[in-house]
Amino acid sequence: MDNFLAAPQTTAMAVPKSKWHRGADGLPSARRLVVFSSIALVVLAISVLGAVGYAVWQIDDAAVGAEMARARVALDATTVDTAGSETKLAGVLANTYALTGAHVGSGADLTQGEIAVPLPGQTERLLIWTPRRFGSELFAHLAPIRGATSLVFLLGIGFLMRRLYLLARELEARRHAAQALAARDTLTGLGNRFAFDQGMARMLAEGSGEVAVLYLDLDGFKQVNDTFGHGAGDDVLRTVGQRLNTLTQAEDLLVRLGGDEFVLLRPSPGPRDDLARLAVLIEQTVTEPVVLGAHTILIGVSIGIAVAPVDGTSGSVLLEAADAALYRAKRDRSGFAMAVAA
Repeated sequence: MDNFLAAPQTTAMAVPKSKWHRGADGLPSARRLVVFSSIALVVLAISVLGAVGYAVWQIDDAAVGAEMARARVALDATTVDTAGSETKLAGVLANTYALTGAHVGSGADLTQGEIAVPLPGQTERLLIWTPRRFGSELFAHLAPIRGATSLVFLLGIGFLMRRLYLLARELEARRHAAQALAARDTLTGLGNRFAFDQGMARMLAEGSGEVAVLYLDLDGFKQVNDTFGHGAGDDVLRTVGQRLNTLTQAEDLLVRLGGDEFVLLRPSPGPRDDLARLAVLIEQTVTEPVVLGAHTILIGVSIGIAVAPVDGTSGSVLLEAADAALYRAKRDRSGFAMAVAA
């Protein structure tokens, strides 16, 4: 019999385990893209704010240092002329040397935000004033502009992120659609050889690794094509696919390998007696007459059955074992046959 001439050998592709994994084409998922973009935006914001904060601190520190140096110079220059009047001294320094709120007091008079230097020759009396912090003042004056600019920037980033998210969603949907199309038989709507390879690899890797392979080949199908034409043959294949689909369970995989060959994969199939009963049910269902217009078409089916891991531990070995059993079923006209373990 034909050994899957229409079905190229295809290596099973790893299916992404979750939305966080990349797809088979290497593209990130939409959720992954949004998360990493958000993280990058947060890192950027922290870096910008950190740089701004450091710049403000440096400017303020330099401004305070300059005023303290200026105050010491001013004290040396005005002490002689204003001796005996601390209030007058403070007023002169405040007006002449731009020391905001300058006054003389002790350490207990210092309030938050003020700085002080000792008067010459004294340890208890201090010149106290509020220094200008140019970095903080500039930062506060620019706050409205900064806020508006930041809002525009964030809106722009949000728009770009939304566009990237929608693009990633569209690419992801197209990828899934392409994968589904690549794994579907166009005539029957069932899976194809590619779907078989993927499904077999997944079933062998999951659970107990027990998988039943029921390999079906229609008897008398060539006569249908020769007598009624290939259009009628296609209708018969579609009808058989629909009938077989009614016998599947949720975890089963039904594929058309090519021509008039079908395969049913069933994980955790149970005892072989159950598989035998399933084969009989398949035979009864498939061999029901197919009515096409004024014609009634009768076909038969032969089934070969192999079970992993007894008959093999890979898709190719199991298919070969089921194929050999199918050959015996055709030869003996027994309807179905079980693979014989090597």
